[in-house]
Amino acid sequence: MLRWLVGIGTLGLLFAASGMIMLVNPDEVAIVYRFGDVARTVDAGLAFRLPAPIESDERIGVSEIRRVETGQMRLLTGDTNLVELDLTVQYSVSDPVAFALQLFDPEAIVDAQVRATTAQLVASREVDSLLTTGRASLQLEVADQVQLALDALDSGVLIAAIEVQELVPPSAVVDAFNDVSSARGDKETMVLAAHAYASKILPDTRGQALRRAEEAQAHATQSRAAAQGEADRFKALYAGYKASPAAMKWALRAESWLRVSENAEVVVAPSGAEVVFPAWQESP
Repeated sequence: MLRWLVGIGTLGLLFAASGMIMLVNPDEVAIVYRFGDVARTVDAGLAFRLPAPIESDERIGVSEIRRVETGQMRLLTGDTNLVELDLTVQYSVSDPVAFALQLFDPEAIVDAQVRATTAQLVASREVDSLLTTGRASLQLEVADQVQLALDALDSGVLIAAIEVQELVPPSAVVDAFNDVSSARGDKETMVLAAHAYASKILPDTRGQALRRAEEAQAHATQSRAAAQGEADRFKALYAGYKASPAAMKWALRAESWLRVSENAEVVVAPSGAEVVFPAWQESP
């Protein structure tokens, strides 16, 4: 009988000692379950719990930076071009209880959320931006939106960083893409040359236009002055004609004779000579 009591006591002591003392590492948090439900969490150090099957514990690494490699994804951009994209995701555990209970496969869920978000954001951008200046902004925006989605799932995951490992056109179209990029570069060079030529020639053109405008203005002024002089002369003649029509007729006739005589050539011909005027000769 005594032997049975000693055996039972020994088994009881071993049963109690099997779970009462816990040593939690500095980079861990222990979740203590009582009959399968979360009873409490225990930080680093020594702690006590009831023996199984009353209580059990699960250790979650909270200082560890975990990684997910998405592998190569082929995505369609907003201007209907294809790009190949490879991302590396770094994350840690922000809430051990949520991480342990809400996510059956945390790595698979993070990977799926990153892929879906990346596909959506790439589809809203042009290929030139993604391959040049848009890489950094894509990383930040993917990280922000993935974090929002994981928070909505109460995942207990904190995204530390998302890095683009590779972002290139598909190998099958690299040559064609390079040709297009070269053509765009030639276009930009020609545009810059055109702007430079325009900057050079526009001042000369504006100067010529201004000079011609000034010449036209001067000619118009002279024409108006001449027209005004002719109008004044006509008014004076008309006033003289009204005062004495006959005298004005003789004055105009004398003026006409004077103008004709200025260009007339006087030829003295002997008596009886035949005079032929050149203007009256017939054409040969």
